[in-house]
Amino acid sequence: MEKRRIAALGGGGFEDGEMMPVFKRIVEMAEKPAPKVLSLPTAGHDNIGGEATLETIFKGLGCSEFRTITLTNTELSKKEIHDAIVGSDIVFAGGGNLAFLMEVWNSSGASDALREAFEKGVVLSGVSSGAMCWFDEGYDDCGEQNAFEFVDCLGLLPYCNCPHFENQYWQSFIEAVKSRSRSGIACENGAALIYCDGKYEVAAGTKGGAVWLLDADRNFRMSRVENGSL
Repeated sequence: MEKRRIAALGGGGFEDGEMMPVFKRIVEMAEKPAPKVLSLPTAGHDNIGGEATLETIFKGLGCSEFRTITLTNTELSKKEIHDAIVGSDIVFAGGGNLAFLMEVWNSSGASDALREAFEKGVVLSGVSSGAMCWFDEGYDDCGEQNAFEFVDCLGLLPYCNCPHFENQYWQSFIEAVKSRSRSGIACENGAALIYCDGKYEVAAGTKGGAVWLLDADRNFRMSRVENGSL
């Protein structure tokens, strides 16, 4: 059976090297000497302005290929999308609007392909909306006039996820998650929740960062996640 692997980054700086320790962990998770990376900038409405930085990071860590596909391109067939996703070793999803991301992924067939890739051992990773998408639900300010709302996601990890949690603006999650039936996972900038074959760990960038559990079984009491504590 293939390992199932996810790296969900709460946020952090890429160009200044802050998140390099986390990117290194993502590449290590692929367990291949020269993994192939597929970038999905869907949540940012397929703005490719940050792709050059990501390519530099991944290739600098020994990845042999870095490819970007824009799923808003309706000329791409579902087979082309499927083959690109399942044929990669690492998928990295960028940040932006979570509701838009899920709408495009569901309509394009990417959601089904990503679930298949997960089962086949492809490392699924991403930041902000590109991290929330792997969970049962995400908490994002993608509603009208930037209102926060919960968005149904791929359901690969059994939590409701919130990024950027060091920011007071995003800490509205503490009360909002109490309306849900599942526990919450809140990731600060600089931190990532790593899932590998049934086990959880926390990775952090050079400036640190924490991951928090809001436990539905304990009236959403908040505690810091440590390696192996979930």
